[in-house]
Amino acid sequence: MKKVSFVLFSIILVISSIVVYPFSSEAASDYTRLSGSTRLDTAIEVSKEGWPNGLTSSEKAVVLARADNPADALASASLAGVKDASILLTYPTKLDQSVVDELKRLGTKKVYLLGGAAAISANVENSLRSKGYDVQRVAGKSRFETASEINKVAGTSKGTKAILANGYTVADALSASAASSINQVPIYLTEKNQLSVNLPSSIKQVDVYGGVGVISTNVEKELKAKGISVKRISGINRYATSVAAAENLNINSDNIILVRGTSSSSTKQDYPDAVAASGLANKMNARILLIHPEHSASETKQYLSDKTLNTYVLGGENAISTNALNELGYDSPGRLLVHFIDVGQGDSIFIEMPNGKTMLVDGGKKSAGDEVLSHLKSQGVNKIDVMVATHPDADHIGGLIDVLNEFPVGKVIDSGKPHTSETYLEYLSLIDQKNIPFKVAAEGDFIELDQAVNVEVLNSGANNTDNNDASVVLMVSHEEVDYLLTGDAGVDVEERLIQEYDLDAEVLKVGHHGSYTSTSQAFVEAVDPIFGILSYGEGNQYGHPHSEVYNRLMDYGVDLISTVNGTIEMSDDGDYIYIGQQPTNPNPEPTPEPTPEPTADVSLTGVNLSTEVVTVKNNGSNDTNMTGWTLVSAEGNQTFNFPANFILKSGSSVHITSGANAINNPPTYLKWTGAYIWNNAGDTAKLYNSQGELVSEY
Repeated sequence: MKKVSFVLFSIILVISSIVVYPFSSEAASDYTRLSGSTRLDTAIEVSKEGWPNGLTSSEKAVVLARADNPADALASASLAGVKDASILLTYPTKLDQSVVDELKRLGTKKVYLLGGAAAISANVENSLRSKGYDVQRVAGKSRFETASEINKVAGTSKGTKAILANGYTVADALSASAASSINQVPIYLTEKNQLSVNLPSSIKQVDVYGGVGVISTNVEKELKAKGISVKRISGINRYATSVAAAENLNINSDNIILVRGTSSSSTKQDYPDAVAASGLANKMNARILLIHPEHSASETKQYLSDKTLNTYVLGGENAISTNALNELGYDSPGRLLVHFIDVGQGDSIFIEMPNGKTMLVDGGKKSAGDEVLSHLKSQGVNKIDVMVATHPDADHIGGLIDVLNEFPVGKVIDSGKPHTSETYLEYLSLIDQKNIPFKVAAEGDFIELDQAVNVEVLNSGANNTDNNDASVVLMVSHEEVDYLLTGDAGVDVEERLIQEYDLDAEVLKVGHHGSYTSTSQAFVEAVDPIFGILSYGEGNQYGHPHSEVYNRLMDYGVDLISTVNGTIEMSDDGDYIYIGQQPTNPNPEPTPEPTPEPTADVSLTGVNLSTEVVTVKNNGSNDTNMTGWTLVSAEGNQTFNFPANFILKSGSSVHITSGANAINNPPTYLKWTGAYIWNNAGDTAKLYNSQGELVSEY
């Protein structure tokens, strides 16, 4: 733990018990920055934002443009709009692996290559074809002819309206690209003093973007001589023209995309991040606004001054600096939000990164899905970038099903621990149906969502025999503040983590809802938390939180906060933690001895693979209702569901039979099926309780 950073915080704690700020959602003047380490990566991040679950059009098309020269990409806006296509970038001679991966993630079938072989080589084209993509090159002898060809392929050349922009100075064409993509109006390029292209005879109206310094009155006269009406959209500079373009775009939307309004090169026109904007503009129904990279233009500032917008910033600090955004009235996104949602007996944690990216860790039981959705919507969430299922127990993954049905999900990270419960199979089926990228977490992995936040996997694994010990354990670190999210991992996992990691964390999500199976004294000392989060349902059948865990944490001086009192909303700025719920005693009168979990003492006592008879015995002192319990054949992955309200009495056994000699004579014999289930060469029987927890294995 970084004690130095919490000196002032600790003093305040002594004075007032806790620093409490009434929590509210992030201000509407925040922004989401979409950027990568290269211009190719930034275009990929834009693509992921716009198409988190892949392409949805029947053609499943992507526009691929040259990364180091915007000439051919300028007119691609209407093509992207018509095809609902993401715009990706490539270097002329080689197809980067990151682009290949994004094409695959999108589910791409067709690729439109913009420009001739000098722009994007035959090597790139052949590489795409070898991967099975339908490739169509769209090119002309010049940038002006290429623009015309793009419009023909898009089909927008048949309309009565067109946009005209200077083909050498890029800025105004970028300002026009939102109108082009959203309204599917073709962009034609021209030189300053003469019309460089023959417009289709169907064109009756042209919107000229830019002042007479970029498209002269001579061009305007040429258009009018052809019987075309002309409307000029311009301002005293490129930023004023961009504002005029935004005001002219008649859409009902609060979305806006900010792009760099000056070239990144002093020797050529180079707008690496901005050329990918038009596809996103169409997808998000968003205006595009040019921004000076280092400071705010007065025209831009005035336009934004009275608006509350959902803002996307394309590119990193060199594209548009935080200072420029601050001058425009945007708050620096410096807060990490961590919300522990009240889902009753279960876990669900919503995390919003400082850059606006989102992560959901677990979703409670299936019945908690509405509560999870309600909270996400209250926070203005419209997608989940990463969903983490810590382990397959129903009280962790059930509510994720509603989220998968309601929101686009960028990626699912799973423990890899298999399960045969209906809830788990429904969860997997939805992921498959929606073609969501699926990854099994591995210890040492980092979940990369925000450069300011490290999310490291400390534990996971299908090799753990126990579902709980397979839990994905995450350390979420934002500068000086750390959150340790432990799922239901037990003391054996904790012992290993103590040996292998620095576990110092200011906030501990107490393991397994406060069960005595987790949160050992040694673990508490290793984590040394200020706050302990207890996520459980009031009056739950397990007696959570167990008093020995409660007392252990209280004796150590940990401030405990419980979801029993409602969703816990925490945030931090990298130094200080802000919370919307005071630490409270979740168990004001703890019992002197821990209340044991009423896990029935039921186990597999025999499996005869040849006679197809499996024996289950209740070794406990109480009868057990086995409604919802399942028996699984590991080799065939086949499941027997115990009958509803089947009672296995204390000290009694029941034989589950299959094959030709299967017997159905309750309560001693239960018939599974007349088919043969068990593999005589070797098979494992697994018994799961109604919570989906592995009870016995034979």
